Amino acid sequence: MLVKWLGLMPALLVIAYTLKWLKVEPLWFKLICETAILVPLLNYVITPLVDSLFSEWLYKGIDAEQQKKSVDIGA
Repeated sequence: MLVKWLGLMPALLVIAYTLKWLKVEPLWFKLICETAILVPLLNYVITPLVDSLFSEWLYKGIDAEQQKKSVDIGA
């Protein structure tokens, strides 16, 4: 959670200040724009990047084969 927050916070600040600079109004439209940008960015760019940067710390004690296994939540 902390690692994702470290990746998300700078992106959120950049997007929020950019939308403020562009004078995007009203608030509900600004939130739609922020989430439309941030959700894909978080899933496809930020999470893989911070996972690779912090992988040694995040996966300490887990071998490489276990890291690549998907999690089965019992569907």
